[in-house]
Amino acid sequence: MKNTLTIIFILLNFKNLKAQTFKGVIKNSETKEVLTQITIISEDQSFFVTSNEKGEVVLPNTVLNKKLFINDYEYVYSEKVFNASQNFVWELTPNSETLEEIVIYDNLKSFLKEVIDNSIKSFSRDIILKTYCRENYLENNQLACLADGLVDFSINSVEDVQSSIKQSRVKEYIDPTDEFSRQFNTSPANLAKRSMLFNFIKVLIKDKNYEFSVTAKLVGNKKIHTCYITPKEKSKKRFLYSGYFTFDEEKKLILETNFAFAKEKLKYNKPVNSILIKMEPIEDSFESKYLVTDNLYYPTYAKYNVKLFITPKSNDLKTIKLHSQSSFYTLETNKLTGSKINASSSTTLYRRGTLYNTEFWNDPEISTLSE
Repeated sequence: MKNTLTIIFILLNFKNLKAQTFKGVIKNSETKEVLTQITIISEDQSFFVTSNEKGEVVLPNTVLNKKLFINDYEYVYSEKVFNASQNFVWELTPNSETLEEIVIYDNLKSFLKEVIDNSIKSFSRDIILKTYCRENYLENNQLACLADGLVDFSINSVEDVQSSIKQSRVKEYIDPTDEFSRQFNTSPANLAKRSMLFNFIKVLIKDKNYEFSVTAKLVGNKKIHTCYITPKEKSKKRFLYSGYFTFDEEKKLILETNFAFAKEKLKYNKPVNSILIKMEPIEDSFESKYLVTDNLYYPTYAKYNVKLFITPKSNDLKTIKLHSQSSFYTLETNKLTGSKINASSSTTLYRRGTLYNTEFWNDPEISTLSE
């Protein structure tokens, strides 16, 4: 009888542990497509979670009976209160959109600089972003290894961001053709800097090799502006980019960014030679999305891609097509108090290797991101 009660107690507790979180999917109400990088926020802004590549989110039971909302400019504002711990689908209605119209400014460069400077000024300071970071390394189109981990970013300003790797693991799938080539994964510190592209955008705007324009469209009751930056037709400079950043003209805040090597200019990206290898860049792309509330402004998501052909200067090794992917999702924020965090060096998760004290990838809030 005693053993039976013990088993029942264990099973009940296991059930309770499993019920501490519940899973949902965010979808477009019209197309039924899943929606990625959509952030759910609690009314007091003490909790938020961002959907993964499958539109999935995991919510803790602590948010039950509390008002949650989604306020993404592309969709109608939406609120929900969950009263039970059960799977759900949260459908968002796309905001009605007008066609993009070109906006003419008396001094476009000056206005864009004002938007960028205000984004820098408004960026949340003295906070810690607790994130889940991941690095994928593909060799000749095959996943060779992944490295992921929990990383804290301490933000004192856009120019002063420190990173601290708390836990990490590495999973190898195939032996590397050339171990040296796996060193091209970017570090979490560099990824964080790339998520704050404000000064990069400012450089592009000043560069005479580029032309830019701004369009506006009415999305719901909010007017959204997008600045498109492209190389001039006659530009033959190496490593030219094209892309856009979307911004709120009223608040003068950047909402998201998306830039990559300009495809029509790839022929000018001549190989880079070193003593050991020759590198031919194929792709360099990065994107980020920001959370904007009354009190906070910071990145919720960032992704960075690099593709290269690497030819070792050794007859024993063949040319490798390398593809490095790095990304992070913000899990929570804390106020930075006292001294700065113990910053890690600019190492990658792969170089740090497997070093963890909990199987963090199995945490419900992370499991949808680590698949």
